[in-house]
Amino acid sequence: MAPEVVLGRLARARAGVFTRADALTAGLTPAEVRRRVRSGQWVVPMRGVMRAATTPDSIDARERAALARVGEDAALSHFSAARRWRLAVPEPPDVWLTVPYPRSPRCPPGVRIIRSKHMPPTAVRRIDDVPVLDAARTIVDLAAYLDRRALTALTLQALQREVCTYEEVTAWRKRLAGRPGMAELGAVLEEADPTFESILAAEFGKLVASAGIFLVPKFRLDLPDGRYVVCDFADPVARIDFEVDGFAYHSTPRQIAADRDRDRRLLRARWVTVRYGADDIRRHPTRTIADVIRQIAERRGG
Repeated sequence: MAPEVVLGRLARARAGVFTRADALTAGLTPAEVRRRVRSGQWVVPMRGVMRAATTPDSIDARERAALARVGEDAALSHFSAARRWRLAVPEPPDVWLTVPYPRSPRCPPGVRIIRSKHMPPTAVRRIDDVPVLDAARTIVDLAAYLDRRALTALTLQALQREVCTYEEVTAWRKRLAGRPGMAELGAVLEEADPTFESILAAEFGKLVASAGIFLVPKFRLDLPDGRYVVCDFADPVARIDFEVDGFAYHSTPRQIAADRDRDRRLLRARWVTVRYGADDIRRHPTRTIADVIRQIAERRGG
């Protein structure tokens, strides 16, 4: 098979990127490689890494070029890893890589290299045959670079899409304790803790009680279809189920679908469901109390 065909197949699998070693292995001579570079047929984005001049530049090509230049034990990390996991972060101008300590490779232009003593093989996944640090580690790495709002959105999106688990993120946070951003991440993880919903429900109970509102906690409601639900807090007269939604139990697509099905079954029984989260209960308690009172008044017709 002609060297150009062999190299073309390899390049197409790598967003058009190949190395000088790849070209030689395919059967081209060093002189032929130099001639193609000098003529402009090939461009050299990084030392030892090439692509055809007709191949458009892309973030995928830049990432693969950076990995080829730095070495096989490197992996995409931080913003570059988040992009591969399809998590919502700003597209980075640079390619972010992490390499195991004590490696200290020269940093090519447009590439940021992080050295880590905590990079076991199990932390590296492959997406489209590209080495990428796992999603949980990526969240912890980005805690130092994102504000609270962006970090919360990133963490919740990753858990909702089930690209990692709460336990995995918590384990990496403990392993990398002391890094910048760990306190912020700890606050984010508190709301994602599977035990958080019961804590939040207790806070909601105290909140409505302090306002003189009587709701029945853990109210069993028998439905016409023969099944029953347990309401977090209920007003049986107004037929309102007040649900306290912690993130852990109401975040995945499956759980969201189950909540919607539950709400529809209550609606057929002429009950309505009103849901409150941590932000409502902890940051906007006055507004939440006012909403509870309004919901009850509207349903009771008063």
